[in-house]
Amino acid sequence: MTEPDQAITKRPTGITGLDWMTHGGLPAAGGTLVLGRPASGKTVLTLQIIAQALARDEAAVFVSFEESRAQVLRDAASFSWGQRLAEHPGFELIDARPSQGAQVSGEFDLGGLLAGIEHCVQRTRAEWLILDGIDQLLYRHRDPFVAIEQVHRVSDWSEERGLTLLLTGKLDQNALAPKHLEGVEFLLPSVMLLSTTLIESRLARRFRIAKYRGSDHTADEVPMLIDTDGVHFPYTEEDSSTIRVERASQERLSTGIGRLDEVLDGGLYRASTILISGQPGTAKTTLCGSFAAAATARGERVLYLSFDEIQAPVIRNLASVGIELGAPIEAGLLRFVTREAWSSLLETHYHALVRGIEELEPACLIIDPISALFKAAGPDDAKIAIERLLSKTRASGITTVLTSLNSDDDPGSEATLSHVSTLADTWLTLGFNVVGGERNRSLSVVKSRGTAHSNQVRELILADGGLDLADVYEYGTEVLMGTARLQKESEEALNRRLRALEDTQRRQDLERRIETAEAEAARLRIELQAQQEEQRARETLSEQQQRDVVRRRQAAAPMSEDTPAQGVRERSEGNHR
Repeated sequence: MTEPDQAITKRPTGITGLDWMTHGGLPAAGGTLVLGRPASGKTVLTLQIIAQALARDEAAVFVSFEESRAQVLRDAASFSWGQRLAEHPGFELIDARPSQGAQVSGEFDLGGLLAGIEHCVQRTRAEWLILDGIDQLLYRHRDPFVAIEQVHRVSDWSEERGLTLLLTGKLDQNALAPKHLEGVEFLLPSVMLLSTTLIESRLARRFRIAKYRGSDHTADEVPMLIDTDGVHFPYTEEDSSTIRVERASQERLSTGIGRLDEVLDGGLYRASTILISGQPGTAKTTLCGSFAAAATARGERVLYLSFDEIQAPVIRNLASVGIELGAPIEAGLLRFVTREAWSSLLETHYHALVRGIEELEPACLIIDPISALFKAAGPDDAKIAIERLLSKTRASGITTVLTSLNSDDDPGSEATLSHVSTLADTWLTLGFNVVGGERNRSLSVVKSRGTAHSNQVRELILADGGLDLADVYEYGTEVLMGTARLQKESEEALNRRLRALEDTQRRQDLERRIETAEAEAARLRIELQAQQEEQRARETLSEQQQRDVVRRRQAAAPMSEDTPAQGVRERSEGNHR
């Protein structure tokens, strides 16, 4: 807050978006002028502010210059807070409609009206005063300057009593104040402008704070919605830009497809944003169903928003590939919401989605497809809405899965209609591989922040048992899929069998040759042994013969009669020989 904000005492309106834009509410003792074209929501806005004040036990006086008391209460009864106006003792409604055909004569003076209002204020101890349709009273006076002076008088009177004053008035077709209101916006510290426009035949309301004297405020024009709960400002009811996630989650979540988890190095990070893009029929919804089934199996709540497809066919189609979501829906873990993108304004879809998130508090959000939002608004508005939504989901720790159609019919194009690829943490692209008259689905990871993911294109298989990714089958510089892959695998299997048969035959031939060689080696060993034995026998016989020769020689030699010494010498010499 700035110093001027601290100096101004404000009274909250109870409308979240309005209090956010005004940085706390309206001047507690001052006037606010609410100008707008017919059907822009001026009266509803002021009545809702009163209903919120009554809920805080702050009394209010409502002065109507256009409708009777019965009409005001009847209109308010169509809102969830309308009954509070009819029953709360702190609410006083004054029917101040001028009589039909009445003309102002003499001086224009609101003294009598203020006297009646003061009586109601004192009785109820009111803190709020609303003058609805003040232009219906002022335009009857011939001198607009005098009428403006009376408004100034009401403003001073309210400020003296500490009342928060709201005045409503109409703008003309050119969004300008009529003459009897010219100058009033300069008298009051706060002015709010409501407008309407047609967007493709749908009424769109807009809101802007034209001025807020002495206070910081949001000056941008923002969408304004009216439903059974009253007025909403969808893009301002949550300020996720002020929320900071101190630590990024390191937890990995399964996609429900084991091999895809492996491709993503263990799965997806919690609280991340995942974009699944592709042409129609590439199984984007099926992949979302797998993720939803995996999340509910972990006991987590999932909000599934489907544009243009109702629940029953989606559940049936997913069941055909083994993804059962009926039980999680019955258990309350999965909420399936269908919306028609073309039937509502972008801000209406956004508001409904935010309300669904607040009610269910899901751990996972699936929007299929996010590109459908471009049917409800121009591309710039849709991009801003998507960015706001992703900012909120990230700040809330919600893991978000978005699907998007590709921006053209080129199968090789990866550009998406939603233009959220730069915002996504993980981007999976699905496509068709058409070869030989056959169409096969493919999946690849374009990016996955913080993940060492695979960069290969893989075949996505849809079977009765669920989704799966085929192993990468490369043939040269191509990745084969479908029948082409089966044919090539069959060829390789046949080649493997032929090679195995050749290897067997070669082995058997070698074994036979080894057996022949071993038999020949055995024969040669026997022959060698026989030769060795024969040689040993010859050697033995030769030695025996030599011994016999020596004996015969010794026996044949005559005995000598020489001296013994000579005989000894002769024997010694014989031994040397």
